[in-house]
Amino acid sequence: MRHAWIRSVLPLTLADLRHRYAGSVLGGFWTIAAPLLEVAAYALVFGFLLPAASRGSGLHYALFIASGLLPWAAFREALEASAATLPDNRWIRRSRVPLELLVARHVLVAASRAVVGLALVILVAFVARGGVGLGTLPLVLLAIVLQVAMCYGLGLALAPLGTLYPDLRPGLASALMLLTFASPILYPESALSPRALALVEWNPFTYLLRLYRLPLSLGEGGFRGLDVAWCLAAAAVLVGVGVLLKDRYWWAARDAL
Repeated sequence: MRHAWIRSVLPLTLADLRHRYAGSVLGGFWTIAAPLLEVAAYALVFGFLLPAASRGSGLHYALFIASGLLPWAAFREALEASAATLPDNRWIRRSRVPLELLVARHVLVAASRAVVGLALVILVAFVARGGVGLGTLPLVLLAIVLQVAMCYGLGLALAPLGTLYPDLRPGLASALMLLTFASPILYPESALSPRALALVEWNPFTYLLRLYRLPLSLGEGGFRGLDVAWCLAAAAVLVGVGVLLKDRYWWAARDAL
């Protein structure tokens, strides 16, 4: 039975994407339209109006922002959707559909935003700058897979906890907004003091960002195996913790629906 639900994840994800943009003229473009507008706003202000603040040209900073903000938007979407999945699907109380399936669907739908967004960033860099580091593209794919694993683990924990503690959902949105500025998404790591950099390096998304930016030569330094090791460890821990919290709080959350 479990294998049957696993096989259902991809069809449900595709159906969710089709349903979300049904009747829309631009269709799936809306998946990344909002973060692209946010990228444009930051690039205009810091890359063109205040170029000294970005420590680079307008295009360089626009690519820098986009390579971080687009996967971060997908990260936020996955967690916020997972925290609200049980209140939005109260029928699950009378169903045998596993919670894992609902969380996986939200995570994969959000991941499509990161995939499309990063593909556009790499395409623009290839056209405008004459090439990208194609040899590091597998590391970008690995980072996406690891981000999906992290979001899945966190989503398994947030789904029942978001039901038992409704204040968690708006609190999560606020916390993720603050983490936007606590991650090297809008600024280079070289702009941080040693103490601030030490704090930022406790954030697993910092290491994902380094992998996302490798093909564009936008990071501080080249490939470091420690970045992959940190991401792998964070993904394993978050999935493990997520499974434990889901098993502990699932029945209480189900009864609270």
